[in-house]
Amino acid sequence: MADAQNRSSERSSRINVAKNFRKRAFEIQALAGEIRQVFSNLIANSIDAMPRGGTLTLKVSKSHDWGNGNRRGVRVVVADTGSGIAPAQQSKLFEPFFTTKRDVGTGLGLWVSRSIVQKHEGFIRVRSNVRPGKSGTVFSVFSPESKPASVAA
Repeated sequence: MADAQNRSSERSSRINVAKNFRKRAFEIQALAGEIRQVFSNLIANSIDAMPRGGTLTLKVSKSHDWGNGNRRGVRVVVADTGSGIAPAQQSKLFEPFFTTKRDVGTGLGLWVSRSIVQKHEGFIRVRSNVRPGKSGTVFSVFSPESKPASVAA
């Protein structure tokens, strides 16, 4: 654990963080600890993808799931300017024990993250580019907004 923290601390000192979200809180259907795990995994992966530094972008916005009954919710984007993920590897990203990291990682972070998000009726999507000068990865997480509590008459 200490090795991971040191590695993350060294790399994060060369990473610019761009935040784009309102101070107003969004309410979603999720357990706080589980959602924290999802975003910890995504941010750690972004930091690992930028060993020479770069930009980590975090964006939170209201959104709709147009493909599933126009559900309202929240979209969180975690993007980096790292080396990107090859197309052949992208299809395996959410499989257990698959990792693109040689010396670190268990290959469980994205698998666990997707399981948590799906448990709360959301989804994760990934886009990535490996072209030099345009490389980077974008993870987009959609979570439905909290359903209002029913009122007894």
